[in-house]
Amino acid sequence: MKALTWQRVVGASALVLTIPCLARAQESTCKINDSSPFQVNGAKQYVSMAANSRKPDEIPKHLANAIRVLTDSPERINNEAGRQFMLVRTYAQWLSQDDASYVMKRGAIGLTTNRDAPQNLLLALDSAVTAIERVLPDCASTVRPYRDKFSNEIYNKSVAAMTADQNDSALYYSKLALQVSSTDPRPWNVLSAVYQKENKMDSAVLAMEKVIALSGTDSTYKKVKQQSRYNLAILRLQNAEESTGEAKDRSLKQARTLLEDYLKEAPGEAAATQALGRSMRLSGDTAAVASVFGEMVKSPEKFTADQLFEAASNAAGASRDNEAVLLFENGLKKNPNHRVALLNLSNVLFQMKDTERMGPVSDRLITIDPNNPDTWRMHAGYWQLRQRVETDAPKKKAYGDSTLAAIKARDAVNPKITVFLAGRTGTAYQVQGNLSNESEKAASYTLKFELLDEAGAVVSTKEVAVGPVDAGASSSFALKVEGAKIAAYRYAPVK
Repeated sequence: MKALTWQRVVGASALVLTIPCLARAQESTCKINDSSPFQVNGAKQYVSMAANSRKPDEIPKHLANAIRVLTDSPERINNEAGRQFMLVRTYAQWLSQDDASYVMKRGAIGLTTNRDAPQNLLLALDSAVTAIERVLPDCASTVRPYRDKFSNEIYNKSVAAMTADQNDSALYYSKLALQVSSTDPRPWNVLSAVYQKENKMDSAVLAMEKVIALSGTDSTYKKVKQQSRYNLAILRLQNAEESTGEAKDRSLKQARTLLEDYLKEAPGEAAATQALGRSMRLSGDTAAVASVFGEMVKSPEKFTADQLFEAASNAAGASRDNEAVLLFENGLKKNPNHRVALLNLSNVLFQMKDTERMGPVSDRLITIDPNNPDTWRMHAGYWQLRQRVETDAPKKKAYGDSTLAAIKARDAVNPKITVFLAGRTGTAYQVQGNLSNESEKAASYTLKFELLDEAGAVVSTKEVAVGPVDAGASSSFALKVEGAKIAAYRYAPVK
């Protein structure tokens, strides 16, 4: 299954602050009177003086005067759109100063009430922009650049912090970016990624839901919305596998809806198609499963080995054995030594009583996972099938002897090795498992692994020492090997 990933949507380079002039606004459908009454016009003059001042210490004074005339008795200003527009320009110009603080005392910026209380200039800017968007929707494109400059700058800081694994800073800047632009889904995307890193999955889920809701139909946010849909669907699938009853049904329904919406925007996308088939299988909708993996059967070259193996498991779970075998075989053409795929394919072929194809699969499984009793169980099943249909007496006896030999080998396996995780993590390949000492005395063991590429060639070797392990006890083991080409493993028989 595709792992949860955070994916950035927009290359959010900072916008250069430009002050739209009235003439430009009038050329479009946006019309804002920024010249009357006298309070609005006075603020306009103060903003102009601040922009043209060559004395840095005079700039805050001019801007504070602009805020003062716009906020002292605002009910007397019979031009709310013009008042809010000049507040937008003033707050934006204040924040553009070198070393500007996001939060200041109200009195320091020209507010005449509660002078010692703090005032968040980012919130004030967002409030003014939002006010204009509400009363004059046609002016949204005129006023948004003032806000977007700062939201993009802060958002970029959150992305940089997240990329550097500076989680606290990433959280701080993401939340700060939302103060500037509360309807921007991108900071929520960063929050989701950080929460996943910190294993705060409830918070991550809420952040993903925010991304989806805030993205709406805006094509700018399509990619981030799609990624959140996928990640949230995978989490819902995981919840379903760990739940029962109504909770399981609810999670499966949510996952399926998210994946179907995803595939409407990206028809045939492999990972989402694979996950949708899984959700259908878990919900018992076997007819729908067939429609999902049909494309994989027809065009396996479009999909990875892991995606084909997942689809094969879905097909087998839906009792569509022929399609399952075809999917497994196509996946094994891409990665012929995938232990789990070989074991599952053996099971399906055993159910089909197809000894011709099962024999080579069973033999390969022994070379990959020789100390696993399940390997020998499948080998015994293969010989048992052959014995049952054989009519020649000497051959029938020979096949029976082979069955008993495989069962004896299964029961005599020591130590028993169970691998419960194998796959890529970043640029490395890792294997984790458990070794059980079934003998009557303590012993130490050396596991000799060969790491293989997709063609089955040995890329690297690794020895793992396990023990001493007490009689009747078990011990875990793990290995991690760097190598971009590693796709599978095998180990030598351990005694």
